[in-house]
Amino acid sequence: MKRKVLIASGCSFTNENFASDFHPDMDCSWPMWPELLAEKLDMDFINLGHSGAGNPYIYTSLLDQIIKMDPNDIGLVMPAWSQAQRKDIKVRDVWKHLDVVRKHTYAIDLMVYGDMQYRIEESILYYYNLQEICKSKKIPLYQFQMLGIGDGFNWDPKLRKKGSDSFNENSLKKILKFIYQNSYYNEIDDTFLGWPTYNFLGGFNIFGDVLEGHDDDKKLKYQISDIDVHPNAKGQIKIAEFLYEQINR
Repeated sequence: MKRKVLIASGCSFTNENFASDFHPDMDCSWPMWPELLAEKLDMDFINLGHSGAGNPYIYTSLLDQIIKMDPNDIGLVMPAWSQAQRKDIKVRDVWKHLDVVRKHTYAIDLMVYGDMQYRIEESILYYYNLQEICKSKKIPLYQFQMLGIGDGFNWDPKLRKKGSDSFNENSLKKILKFIYQNSYYNEIDDTFLGWPTYNFLGGFNIFGDVLEGHDDDKKLKYQISDIDVHPNAKGQIKIAEFLYEQINR
């Protein structure tokens, strides 16, 4: 009997061709969470993860794959959503991740990226759109936040002017406010695991709450090294096991 397919997309935490920038000689060819989870679910898998990817890429890559397939062949769609500040564009049909290229820095060019409120709104709109599209096509979906939606950039204007990318308490309060007050807040259903993505609002994200948490020993157990926080082989297993438990709940 033909097995159904798990379609996953995400950033470097998902990319099956991941290579460590900090340890270029390291063999990082261990199985990633889509492969491990598909095995648990007795499915084949398609991994669309791309290092540096933001939510525009994740959303579009999944839709592009969905329309190529018979919906009856799709066992599950799973986006591992990234940070809202990441900006993706296409040039000559090749994806470019602007926060990686850094030709436009957040600190001086919000006209390119939009402000914090817009980036949060845009990401949540992707979440809702994918939910409704999969629902209309009767395609099983489980979404989750891999990296904190507002992490990776200091949204405080005064600190931005000083060139700081650090994340602070003031930024977090604003992010939580924009999530909670978003018009789609109550429209996201239970197929989003850990919604609304921050434990301060009763949710979770994988990096902050499953892999890292507040335990230094736990961090080192699941990450590549003390300078590369990407999940190692044990970290990928942890992600797959956690998602499998959440799905079965």
